[in-house]
Amino acid sequence: MTPVGHTLMGATIGVLCLPEKKSARWKAGYFTAFALLPNLPDWPLTYWGHDRYTISHSLFVNLLLSFLALVFLAWRPDVRHRIGGAVVLVGAVAAWLSHLILDSFYNYGGGVSIFWPFSGVSLALPIPWFSVVPPAPPITLAHLQGYAIEFISYFPLILLAYTLRRAGITERLARAVSGAAK
Repeated sequence: MTPVGHTLMGATIGVLCLPEKKSARWKAGYFTAFALLPNLPDWPLTYWGHDRYTISHSLFVNLLLSFLALVFLAWRPDVRHRIGGAVVLVGAVAAWLSHLILDSFYNYGGGVSIFWPFSGVSLALPIPWFSVVPPAPPITLAHLQGYAIEFISYFPLILLAYTLRRAGITERLARAVSGAAK
């Protein structure tokens, strides 16, 4: 998957978890974080990303890293409050982990080794209209086509999330999750 699909999914989850009454500056940082989080497993770092696909796309590795990030961010209640509360933290982890599911949708057949290092089994849930594009640069027509297909496929989810927020459904869920977290 390209960063387009991952970013749109992160934005969708961000819309669902957005706290009320925050400043425009806070929301800009919030949506930037939610756009970046689903792309973490592909960051081009040594021993990470597509250099070490089994490691960076392992459910267990990503759960461990997201747990460590949560502990770091939620260590103090004032930091948790500034971030936006438990709902935002849970949404951030969901955005991060969404990468693994979204990558399994591609029809290249190999799937995602989400159970590494405990199993070599891969998760493959191919959707026929998604296809892998070659690494960029240069940006080719195949890239643009892949970006467009992902945009058309995932942008409606942002609209759905926005509609759910406007209907008040997400606020009721947030109150239920916050009540359970206390």
